[in-house]
Amino acid sequence: MFDRKLNQDRLVVGIGGNTGAGKTTVVNELRRYGAKVIDADKVTGALLHKNTAEYKKLVKVFGPEILTRTGQVDRQALADKAFCSAAALKKLNAVMHPSILKRIRADLDKYRKGLVIIDAPLLFSVGLDKEVDVAILVTAPERLKLKRLMDCGLDREAAKQRLKMQDPDAKVWRKADFVLENKGSLAELKRKSRALWNFFYSSRFQNLRAAR
Repeated sequence: MFDRKLNQDRLVVGIGGNTGAGKTTVVNELRRYGAKVIDADKVTGALLHKNTAEYKKLVKVFGPEILTRTGQVDRQALADKAFCSAAALKKLNAVMHPSILKRIRADLDKYRKGLVIIDAPLLFSVGLDKEVDVAILVTAPERLKLKRLMDCGLDREAAKQRLKMQDPDAKVWRKADFVLENKGSLAELKRKSRALWNFFYSSRFQNLRAAR
C-alpha cells in the first residue's frame, strides 16, 4: 500500500498486550498497510508440531491429556492445564520461551528494510521489549478484555483465570515507548493504528529516533 516507504531502513516494532486487549487488530492493520509481521503465536504453533523437542517436553511435564486422539497438541487442553496456576504457567514458559525467542530472532534477521512488527503477547515479560526499536503496549479495560475472551468461547471463570495469570498492564506500562489504549470502537482502534503507521514515517519520529 505504501511501498515507497518500505524501502527505508528497518524499524523493528514490538507490540504486546494481554489477551483481549486488541493487539491483533492493531497488528493486522499495520500488516495491511505493508508492515512485515513476525507472529509469536505462529512460531509457537510450529514448535508444537508432533515430535519436536518442545512437544516431547510438554507431554512429559503436563501428561498425555494435552494431546488429541491423533497425538497432536491440543492447545486448548494445554492452556487449561498451564493457566490453572502460576507454577504450571512457569513450567510452560520454561519449555517454550527459549525456543520462541530463538525462532523470532532468526526470523527477524531475514528483514533489512521497512517496518517489521514482532507480534508477541509476552513482549515485556520475556524482555523482548529491550531488543526492538519501539515497544508498544496495547491496553483495554478489564471488563472489555473479559468480554472479548468470553466472546471467543471461554466461560467467565476461565476468562478471569486467563487474565489473572498475565502481567497486569500497570506492571509493564513503564517499559513501553508508547501505550495504545483500546477502550472505544473497532473503527477507533483502526484509526489509531493508521495514525501509528503515519507517525512512524513522519519527520517528527525520524528526528526522535535520530536523537536517541
